[in-house]
Amino acid sequence: MSKIEGILKTRRDFYAFLCRMYLEEPARELADDLVNGRIFLPDQRALELNADLSAGFRELREFMEKCKGKTVDELQEELRDEYTRLFILPHGHSVQPYESWWIDGKLMGSSLLKVKSEYREAGIAKSRDYPELDDHIAFELKFMQYLCEEELSATDNNERIVECLNLQKEFFDEHLLKWVPAFCDGLYEWETSKFFKSIAKITKGFILLDAHVIGELLETV
Repeated sequence: MSKIEGILKTRRDFYAFLCRMYLEEPARELADDLVNGRIFLPDQRALELNADLSAGFRELREFMEKCKGKTVDELQEELRDEYTRLFILPHGHSVQPYESWWIDGKLMGSSLLKVKSEYREAGIAKSRDYPELDDHIAFELKFMQYLCEEELSATDNNERIVECLNLQKEFFDEHLLKWVPAFCDGLYEWETSKFFKSIAKITKGFILLDAHVIGELLETV
């Protein structure tokens, strides 16, 4: 495996992990993974590149240690209750996971239309199986994961890799960097458990780190 391919796989795995954290109410499978220590944990060297990333995974490990004495059903119920309180309760009493909320000050603002346009230009669309709006953080992370997959499938085609990296850089500059760090700060500061605090730190740290990684990859390829 080449160095660049390894970086692309690590980025893909990170986006898949983060998307899973926000996409829906925590499933029993997630609770089972937490209780039994099967959650994705990156190489320690990667964590040293960003303080938020390092702190987030440290807090996640601490949370997983405390989970060992709980049943899977008990933990799932706790996580689902908290997910509802954080992301689903009426506006003003939760941390809204939508770009429009943070950029436009309301749901379904102009930012949503811009995000949908970005998806269309890339030739993809959100599945109708999920009722959330297209500017939900999970879908924006999923879009980045998709582009990472596209890069990995084109490892012998530098032109396609550069195309995908440019799409990611544009999406970062126009969307993710403008609201996700603030969203993560709001989520971390909310009265919440160690689990979602750790996810907030990890998300912010990785987003800020990956912005630099994309630039370095564009210079390399």
